[in-house]
Amino acid sequence: MMNEELYIKSRMGDKNPFRVPEGYFDNFAADLMQKLPEKEKPVKKGLIVRLRPLMYAAACLMVAIFTAAVFFSHDDAATPEVASISQPVDSYVDEAADYLMADNMDIYACLTSDY
Repeated sequence: MMNEELYIKSRMGDKNPFRVPEGYFDNFAADLMQKLPEKEKPVKKGLIVRLRPLMYAAACLMVAIFTAAVFFSHDDAATPEVASISQPVDSYVDEAADYLMADNMDIYACLTSDY
């Protein structure tokens, strides 16, 4: 660290190249205040902008009510009856086998990994 300071002093001398002009800070605050722009008058918010949070709350409330109405509605026509599901599960397997055109040996081969 000391070597660097000696090197800099040998190159630059004892004079400081970074100087402020004489009298620069005498009127600095007054000059700066004159350069600042004037304060703008606050702009009044419109009715829609002021009511926006209330509109958001109303929209959320309507979505919640609609969701609850759909969730808690008990429409008997929309719910399937247990009695109407009279087909046994085997019939679905038979329909799938017919669709695939697979016989019993093909199904057995698929289940035993000999396919």
